[in-house]
Amino acid sequence: MAEEPRREVLGISKITYKFQVTIPKRVRERFKFKRGDIVVFLEEDGTLIVKKSTEI
Repeated sequence: MAEEPRREVLGISKITYKFQVTIPKRVRERFKFKRGDIVVFLEEDGTLIVKKSTEI
């Protein structure tokens, strides 16, 4: 039997009127985001995945 994936809420952000989102500090620190990084939005089985791009 397959295990359920581990989930942890790292923060919450609100979409602004310009459709912008702030990446919470805890997420920025954990994933080492810095100004100018490229963010990729993926869909997998109906789930939104946000990743820091290392390919571009």
